Order: sequence, then C-alpha cells, then structure tokens
Amino acid sequence: MGTIEPDYRAGCIHIHSVFITYGGAADFAITRQIAAETEMMWNDAAARIYWKNRLYKVQFRITAQYNSLLQPDTVTQNRQPKHNFIRIEDYAHRNISVMDAVGSNTGYFLRDNLYPGSTTAAHEYGHSLGLPHPADLNIVGKGIPGIMYPRGTLVSPEFQYDPKVRPGEGGGTLNPVFRKVRQQDIDLLNIAGWLEKDRYVLGKFTNKYHEPQVRESK
Repeated sequence: MGTIEPDYRAGCIHIHSVFITYGGAADFAITRQIAAETEMMWNDAAARIYWKNRLYKVQFRITAQYNSLLQPDTVTQNRQPKHNFIRIEDYAHRNISVMDAVGSNTGYFLRDNLYPGSTTAAHEYGHSLGLPHPADLNIVGKGIPGIMYPRGTLVSPEFQYDPKVRPGEGGGTLNPVFRKVRQQDIDLLNIAGWLEKDRYVLGKFTNKYHEPQVRESK
C-alpha cells in the first residue's frame, strides 16, 4: 500500500510507503535491507507516466521501521495508507512470504526468503499496490521476467535455477533473482487514472495483525 504524492513543479509523482516489521525474525537490519532493495528495484524501472498532457517521472520512496513492541491495535486500527505491517519469522506455512491479498497492507514473510537480491519483498510490494500475478505463467522466449511473475513460472533457461535443464524440469523454473520491475508494471498501477479520480492511495487497508505460525505436528 502506498500514497500517491505528486510534485507537479518538479515533474515527479512520488509513491511513498513504509515497511513496518515485527516478529521473532525481524530486526532493523533486515527491514532496512528489504525496504532499500524494494525501493531500488522499483526506481530502476525509470518509469514515466502521462498526466494532463505532461510526462512525469515516477519515483518510489520506501521507509523502513522495525517495531519490536508492536501491539495488535496499532495494526488493526491503522488509518495511515502508506503503512505496511509485515511479520517476519523463521517459519511460515508452505515456506512462502505473502501479503494477505492483492492490494493489502499486511503480510507474513519467511526470513529465509529475504536474502539480498531475492526480489521477494519487491514482488510482494507489487501485490500491496494492487498488482496480481500475470495470467500467463509460461514466458519461455519472452525475455527478462517482470517482478510480478511468481516462483514456478516457466522462463527461458538463462532465468532458471538450473539453466542446463529444459523448462519445467527439476530446477527449470524461474529463479526470482532475475525478476525486474518494468515500465509495464508501473503502467498497470494506473496512477494517472487514480489521479483523475482524485484518489491518492494505491492498495487498501486489510490491517491484519499476524500471530506467529506454528509448525504442524505430524
């Protein structure tokens, strides 16, 4: 989730979000890492939009906050649209990191998924702004995968975990380190359309406080 903050004089549209983390595997270092990586990736697209016959740069500003004492009410009663609350733990069901919905401001991340360059946080940030997975998850021969393609997507060999196998075989799916944010991803945010409606928020309040997930007994 983020706020749309136009700077018409500078010819720039800022998208401002805050990552607020909590949980047993959260700390300021990992929070700063995922915020910085996400901001870098979304700004690397060097995206532009047209609004009222003028070209604007789109720049993302993502702030990191770690709150070891975060209370459930702070999340459930939140009314700040730029605030995204993310629980980080060493265990997560199905070993995945997720936002609670497309366009959600809350989620649960697995620490092991957040290694530098993983692109996990940048991908989930796209969900928080309202972007779903693409419908076609077979992009063999179509170049660098966009940021919203999930693990399991069929890609050209050079973007696989193992470039020596055929797409779809063991190791023959998307290695997320190769994902990139593209102009097309910014276009799908429909920033100009929201400005036209005088709406300055991307995403929606889900405000779900997560308890730590418990390993299922066998």
